Amino acid sequence: MQPVRILIADDHEVVRRGVRSLLKSRADWEVCGEAVDGRDAVQKAKELKPDVIVMDIGMPHLNGLEAARVIRKEVPQSEILILSQYEATEMRPAALQAGAREYITKSDVARDLLTAVESVTQHLTASGSTPIQRSAPTNGESKTHEREISAIEISPQKRAEEANAWLAAVVESSDDAIISEDLAGIVTSWNAGAQRMFEYAKIEAIGQPIKLIIPADLYDEEARILRRLRNGERIDHYESIRLSKSGKQIDVSLTISPVKGSDGRVLGASKIARDITERKQAEEALRKVYDELELRVSERTAELERRTAQVQEQAELLDLANDAIFVRNLDARITYWNQGAERLYGWTRAEVLGKPIDDYLKTQFPQPFADIRSEILRTGSWQGELIHSTKDRRRITVASRWSVWSDKQGKPLGFLELNTDLTEQKRAEENLRTMSGRLLQLQDEERRRIARELHDSAGQMLVALDMNLATIQRDGANLNHGAARACAESLHLVQQLSKELRTISHLLHPPLLDEAGLPSAIRWFVEGFAERSKIPVALEIPQNLGRLSPEFETTIFRVVQEGLTNIHRHSGSSTAAIRISQGPEAIRLEISDRGKGIPAGVQLGLAGAGRSGVGIQGMRERLRQLGGHLEIQSRRTGTTILAVLPLRNSTAMDAQHAVKLAS
Repeated sequence: MQPVRILIADDHEVVRRGVRSLLKSRADWEVCGEAVDGRDAVQKAKELKPDVIVMDIGMPHLNGLEAARVIRKEVPQSEILILSQYEATEMRPAALQAGAREYITKSDVARDLLTAVESVTQHLTASGSTPIQRSAPTNGESKTHEREISAIEISPQKRAEEANAWLAAVVESSDDAIISEDLAGIVTSWNAGAQRMFEYAKIEAIGQPIKLIIPADLYDEEARILRRLRNGERIDHYESIRLSKSGKQIDVSLTISPVKGSDGRVLGASKIARDITERKQAEEALRKVYDELELRVSERTAELERRTAQVQEQAELLDLANDAIFVRNLDARITYWNQGAERLYGWTRAEVLGKPIDDYLKTQFPQPFADIRSEILRTGSWQGELIHSTKDRRRITVASRWSVWSDKQGKPLGFLELNTDLTEQKRAEENLRTMSGRLLQLQDEERRRIARELHDSAGQMLVALDMNLATIQRDGANLNHGAARACAESLHLVQQLSKELRTISHLLHPPLLDEAGLPSAIRWFVEGFAERSKIPVALEIPQNLGRLSPEFETTIFRVVQEGLTNIHRHSGSSTAAIRISQGPEAIRLEISDRGKGIPAGVQLGLAGAGRSGVGIQGMRERLRQLGGHLEIQSRRTGTTILAVLPLRNSTAMDAQHAVKLAS
């Protein structure tokens, strides 16, 4: 008999072992090799030329979709079965388009894998790609098969022990402190992360009250936590303070879960503590910088108003002002130059009087000077920001206020200009924006890291545990009724937990954004948003919208995410609409609703005259980092958010990524 030769490709050894165990239940199938990443899968496929390749999507070096495209070109006789953690409806078409014959999710692997492989082999037989012969086993083969079945009967216990060992290894190798305690507050387990964070060895901590690491003034907090745990409550991301052995205070984020027995009774608590001291320090530093900037701007504005009033009341005191004050006649020649101008620009009064002002300041105006001149003559004043040159050739930014200088009959003689140096303020604002952009980048990186950790560690072990339990259930003829029922319940719980873990991971950073691209990720998010909020969303995306740089795709996705969240929270709208359009110069994203609109006072803040919300600031900063901008238009019949990103700062695809796809 010619067996079906199968290559397994997955970057997690425990998943490969589980898949191999399931495939070995068929005597007419043979696992001819294993690959540890996408690049290895392509190489092994070329060398081994397997009949079937069972391959994961999320792998390093080359993901499963990219590897499938290369294999279809290089080894067309091999059929591909995509095995993935992602359940989004967008992923199956993407997998089939990449060249896969079948697609199943890891949550269903124990139930569907053998059927899916059988379907692929039937296609091979029908197409004649690999003639597969079936024959009845000889007596010797029958004995061999009996020995394999005997080995399978023994393996579930070993695989369960291995799974437990994997879980214990994950807990022990975690950077976070993972601690368990009973309902009396006595420590019952203490991992290496807890030892590093709190400086107590296991032998020092286990058996001791948890108050060992709690400041005395927070003992009541621990009592409240224990009361909530007795009621079966879970506590997520609770921020508090803990003490190390040396007395150092540590800012921590706590996730606390009740530990229940088989009868549902709460036995104790499991705590995961993450050190957030550096994050707290960064937040405090940013707050201080922002408060200092606000104070300086407020003080400078008040000072400007006071000095302007003083100039208007007593023209003879102009020379005493700290700001630069000068007068230019209608021919743009300097007729007055105070000491503040000397200090700011460096030229003395004798050097500039009677000279054309443009020979010195080389002013850069925010709009044509002819328009500014017309406005001053029409209204009597103008104010804005200008860029000037100094004697030592520095370019500085000034806040400039202009007034008409007239004779007693009201005839214009020239313009009085009062300038305040904003260079340091602008530098501080730019530093603040840079810091804000870096924080957004770190936030996205942390979300992606956490999502990847959930997928690569806990998610993959749940898949392995699912396969082990399914094997026990399938081969469990000798289990008593209670054990069989417990096995079935455990299998259901593992599948439910796997689904919840995927949802959390996808909301942190949707894998579709990396694997299938922006349109698929947005469609997935919109579908989930509509289901959760009961707000239908009309979505319009160009069919020919290609891949953008990762920064562009992440920015557009986060703006969509924030825009829909604001509609759900604030607008009261029963519908929403998203339209993405691509022109030769820019990509435009419009998010609109039919809600109650934004109050006038709030609109003023959003326009920049006051403080806007954190979400709006985040959207503006993300777009600004890529050279784009955000506009908000609101009325009583609804609100529209318009985000514009110039394509000159992006590429249709990351060059390295494009080369990878083409190879």
